[in-house]
Amino acid sequence: MLKAFAEASAVFVTLTYVAGWSYLSSYYEVFGVNPLELDISVPVVSTLALDVLYGKIWLAVIVVILVIAVATAITFFHKQRRGIVAAALFLTLSAAMGVGGGLGRSLAKRDVLSNSADLPFVAFAAKAEMKHPEPSCVDVETYGTIDCKLLLHMKNTYYFFQPIPQSGVGGINLYTLNESEVLGVHVQRGLDRRVE
Repeated sequence: MLKAFAEASAVFVTLTYVAGWSYLSSYYEVFGVNPLELDISVPVVSTLALDVLYGKIWLAVIVVILVIAVATAITFFHKQRRGIVAAALFLTLSAAMGVGGGLGRSLAKRDVLSNSADLPFVAFAAKAEMKHPEPSCVDVETYGTIDCKLLLHMKNTYYFFQPIPQSGVGGINLYTLNESEVLGVHVQRGLDRRVE
C-alpha cells in the first residue's frame, strides 16, 4: 500500500511540475521573458499548477483521474507490461504539458490588454531618467502616470509594460527597472481601474 502511495505521489509531483513549468514558460514567453532567468523553485512551480487547477475544476478532475490511472498501471502492470506503463506516463506528461502551455498563453494574451484586471497598474518614481525612452509611468523624483502594468517583481527587478488597448491592436514593450534605480512604486489593484 505504501509503495502504491509513494508511486502515486511521485506521479502527482511530476505532473504538477511539468504542467506548472509549461504554464509559466508559455505565459512569460508571450511577454518576452525567459523563465529560466527567473530561477523559480520546484515547489513554487508545482504549487502554481495546483492554483491553476483550483480555478479549473474540470481540469482538476481529469488530472486526478489520470494520476490514479497511471498509479494503477504502475502498480499492477509494472513487471508484466512496461510498455503500457511507459505509454501511460508519456501520454499523461504530454497532456499536462499541452494543457499547461495552452492555459499560460491564453492568460497572457488576456493580461496584455488594458481591460484585464489580473495584473496591477503601476507607476514609478525613479532616481534618474531611464537610458532608453521611458514610458509615461516612470518619472524622475515623482510618480509617472499610472498606466503601466506590473508583470513581475523578482530578483530586485521590476518587469512592467504598457498594456494594449481593449481592441487588441498593438505590440508589447517590456521594461525593467532595478530596485536601486527606484525611489518609490505606486501599485493600484482592483476591478474599477481601466485604461483605454
